Amino acid sequence: MSHALAEKSTKVKLVDTTRCVGCRSCQVSCKQWNNLRAEKTELPRPGLGLQNPATLSSNTFVVVTYHEIPDEKAPGGLRYISSKRQCMHCDEPACASACPVTALQKTSEGAVVYTGSKCLGCRYCMWACPFGVPTAQWDSLAPEIRKCTWCYDRTEQPAPLERNGQKLTDEERRRFQAAQAVPSCVKQCPANALSFGDRDAMLAEARGRIAKHPDKYVNHIYGEKEAGGTATLYLAAVPFEKLGFPNVGFESYPARSVPALSAVPIAVLGVGAALGGTYALHQRRTAVARSEGIRKEVPPPKDHHPEFAPAPSRFWTPTNIVLAALVALAGVSFVLRFALGLGGSTHLSNTWAWGLWIALDVVWIAIAAGAFATAGIIYVFKRDDLYSIGRSAVLMGLLSYSFVAATLVADLGLPWHFYQLALQAPKHSAMFEVAWCVALYVTILLFEFLPVPLERLGLTRWTELWKKWAPVYVVVAVTLFVWLMSRNPIYTGAAFVLFGFMAYAFRPRPGQASVPIMLAIAAVTLSTMHQSSLGSLFLLMPDKLAAAWWSPILPVYFFLSAVAAGLALVILVQMWQAKAYRRELPMKQLASLGKLAFFALLVYEAVRLGDLAFRGRLGAAFIGPKAPLFFAEIVVLGLLPLVMLAFARVRESPTLLGTASFLTLGGVVMNRLNAVLFAMDLKGPLPQNDPSSYFPSFVEWAITIGLVAAAVFLFNLGVRYLPVLPKEETGHGS
Repeated sequence: MSHALAEKSTKVKLVDTTRCVGCRSCQVSCKQWNNLRAEKTELPRPGLGLQNPATLSSNTFVVVTYHEIPDEKAPGGLRYISSKRQCMHCDEPACASACPVTALQKTSEGAVVYTGSKCLGCRYCMWACPFGVPTAQWDSLAPEIRKCTWCYDRTEQPAPLERNGQKLTDEERRRFQAAQAVPSCVKQCPANALSFGDRDAMLAEARGRIAKHPDKYVNHIYGEKEAGGTATLYLAAVPFEKLGFPNVGFESYPARSVPALSAVPIAVLGVGAALGGTYALHQRRTAVARSEGIRKEVPPPKDHHPEFAPAPSRFWTPTNIVLAALVALAGVSFVLRFALGLGGSTHLSNTWAWGLWIALDVVWIAIAAGAFATAGIIYVFKRDDLYSIGRSAVLMGLLSYSFVAATLVADLGLPWHFYQLALQAPKHSAMFEVAWCVALYVTILLFEFLPVPLERLGLTRWTELWKKWAPVYVVVAVTLFVWLMSRNPIYTGAAFVLFGFMAYAFRPRPGQASVPIMLAIAAVTLSTMHQSSLGSLFLLMPDKLAAAWWSPILPVYFFLSAVAAGLALVILVQMWQAKAYRRELPMKQLASLGKLAFFALLVYEAVRLGDLAFRGRLGAAFIGPKAPLFFAEIVVLGLLPLVMLAFARVRESPTLLGTASFLTLGGVVMNRLNAVLFAMDLKGPLPQNDPSSYFPSFVEWAITIGLVAAAVFLFNLGVRYLPVLPKEETGHGS
């Protein structure tokens, strides 16, 4: 439980299920006070008994569940128990920890409140909540998140100073507070099943009832420790699992993600310093080797910086016509998405708050990692022999990340509130970190690619300005990121000093060629942060993501697998370019990338399997209904390409290298799809007894396929009209 909140003795609600008569007056009073629409009455479902409606929704904040419990001592051999269920108002709420714009916040009084004017509609809170409480307004064109408000407008109202012209005494004002400043459900309950007061007093009351009637109650106050403690406490005559209460453990859910997110500012400094040190070491070695070569009259090493040129060819090929048609279909589907609303255009629901679009984003960001991987390899580790593949890798990354943003526009319920990301300061939100990191990384990619169009247009003066100001922008961008993630002037100052020093130390000397090393360092640093923080998103979901995929080191998983996938995609793109534009296949370079992909995949698989073995879950991963998914991902699409890439003859064969790269890419794609879709065990909204299924709608498929087509279409356009590929006399297009 949060010690800070406990010290303030927050208000809590005590629900005694042994006193509840199932009258549902709490449901009615909740709807009246919050002005909620009525639900359409449903036919009784198996196992629900008299319960109606079945679950929480945007129009139902309270549900009274109905249970028939076998009991030989009860009349007829059955005990009938009703239980009021609503938001638990956790002491350390996962929903508030997830929210990137503080639309959900825990108040010092105990309530978890929601502010719709801040909300982006990302729905991360819906999957983060272990109790399935937040729901969305799927029938609205501007869907907000809805949940129990704790009647915060009632509980925090001050007692009047006078009534009918007569000044009230302190005792009268106290009685008013006790009688009126309570949630409407507590005020309405005729059976005295609900109590409201200071946490310490309510816990003492609950323990007193258990001690006085040990035969009436189980010795368990649900909510006292569950999920780190909640502001809704329960008493019951039977074990709570018989009433459908989830076993969420005693650790708060944010405690699983806070350590990873707290480490981000320090990691930025550490990764940046390590990259700068590595580059400086390579520079020193190069300088020493050059001086020794001069003394020994050794010829200088071969220059691996080729001349780049457009690859002109007929543009409106059948392939590009199909791609353009898919892009047009996506454009129409975008219009339908906003005309019909999120609920009317998708098959998302209170069970499946995330679907195909989030899966696409998580996959796309992973496989686009080739942009930062190649930048680091070429510039930081001085692999000049791979220089010729850098431009196409950066273009691929720039387009990929740009269309990730387009996908988010479609997926967010309230995308026009994006500016709240600049106004709010959540403490430990993985979504906030990913949003800012990706946004800044896109600008880094844009700076990396900018010399290509400048070269095409012959804007030499602008190129010189780019060389001068790009390092300055890196210092500003990284410093801003550290400030946003920490709000700590010490970390922020350290980032400014470190990256400012590197920008000064690595500036080109007179007569030296300009190397965009600061852009490369920023690309690797920011990518390391957001690739890993994508894994942090799922740290709040240990109850939903299958054990073979959930791990406390998910951020490490996501980063390592992205490096392997990114290198594999770069290899495949190079092969596709050679075939599409009838160019010579750079097998020596691709074999080198294959070797690097082998080591990246080896580290990922070793960490993944080692972690499962260390936690005693490796054997269980091959058992159960999700075992085929795990086997296919790890063995077929993981260990098999790992073995293939281990052999030089495989890496030197275009067919075998392409096959191994395709399998590697497929394994990481499957890992992300499993994390978002296939390995999820979703129970739906509270009381989590009526989950819905999910299959993407036509609009979801059309936008997804169209955005991928747009990226490929624009990549083709860039290659044809910009100097992206090395100049090749024999290349005459297809």
